[in-house]
Amino acid sequence: MKRLVLPMLLLMLLIGCAAQQPLVKQTSSRHPEGLFRNADIENVRNKIIEACSLKGVMILEASDNQVVCGKELSGWNAVLARMAVGNSYSSTPQQKVRFVLYQSGVDTKVVAYQWLETQMAFGQVRKQELNSNNQSNDIQKLLFSLGAE
Repeated sequence: MKRLVLPMLLLMLLIGCAAQQPLVKQTSSRHPEGLFRNADIENVRNKIIEACSLKGVMILEASDNQVVCGKELSGWNAVLARMAVGNSYSSTPQQKVRFVLYQSGVDTKVVAYQWLETQMAFGQVRKQELNSNNQSNDIQKLLFSLGAE
């Protein structure tokens, strides 16, 4: 067990030292946002659902004003996430994104929230927000690719 811990700690240290990219878009909410001009909310919701599906991500929830997409982590990502959020008895961590949609006049606005989630042995759910620049940029670029400003 000790032989496994030292390399993991070194890996986490190296990852922590990596330089972060600057944000592609500064937002007032500090979360990825997109404005879809002259688009109704149903059309934008369907674009988000399609994008998640094409990326192989499960649609966990879809309602009038939100879409939640998620995927179970695997490999080293799962190991590191389990160390950060859970423990050896917790479920495999999932990465989730909630897209909140609302109509603003003739436009539709989308704000995205990302987090890791795992369920502990006795049913407690632990969550950790994902808010690094790299993670935010990935979702921001997705919104841009769907036609957002």
